[in-house]
Amino acid sequence: MTSIPGYKQIPVKTWFLIFEGILPDSSELQSVQLELWKNPDAGEYLELYREVGNIWGWTGRLLKSREDLVEILNSESNEVWLFKFESQIAGFFELVRTSNETEIVYLGLKPEWIGKGLGQKLIQAAILKAGQNHEKVWLHTCERDHASALAAYQKAGFKIEKETVSLEYYPE
Repeated sequence: MTSIPGYKQIPVKTWFLIFEGILPDSSELQSVQLELWKNPDAGEYLELYREVGNIWGWTGRLLKSREDLVEILNSESNEVWLFKFESQIAGFFELVRTSNETEIVYLGLKPEWIGKGLGQKLIQAAILKAGQNHEKVWLHTCERDHASALAAYQKAGFKIEKETVSLEYYPE
């Protein structure tokens, strides 16, 4: 296996979930603002990505080359949505669309916004945007995410499709 300086591989349980609920009503999200971040600068994106994901050990975008990350961020199939509350960026979610499904690839709040009742609103916003074409919506979460993540996704209408354990890179 390849080793990456500053990272170690650990076994991680991951759940893959499919949305089987009813799309949320946009009126439920009136207290938040959503802004599509078209072709974000890779450096600015990584700053937000780290701010949201560091406490959960997010590494997927950090381990990409700058060139690969720019290609992903500028892809027609990729959407980065800023989640704002009280005119401040409280978090974001990222979608990848294909011809018949949309994956919620990343979804999270900045640490200072956790515990303020915004988690379900963020999930609902991501579902609303991901499901707007009435295609399959799915995501994955793992045991390293927020302790309430799996239950929160299930409360929002996601059902577990499968569970795996695989070696994943996490900061040492």
